[in-house]
Amino acid sequence: MNHFGTGKTLREASPHLQDAAERHARILEVAERDSIIEGLPPFTDEIRIRLREQLEAMATAEPVSKPAE
Repeated sequence: MNHFGTGKTLREASPHLQDAAERHARILEVAERDSIIEGLPPFTDEIRIRLREQLEAMATAEPVSKPAE
């Protein structure tokens, strides 16, 4: 993750993004909506599950940022 300043990250500043489950649901919603706009079919349940698992795996691999002092 790149740090472009000393302020809070978007995740730290937005209460909607602090909860991993809600953050992942929002990411999937936007990805599906954008895909549909581009002419792709809606996600199947199988694809949603696979993408959610991938998001969870990435979230556990992310380094936790230290709060600004």
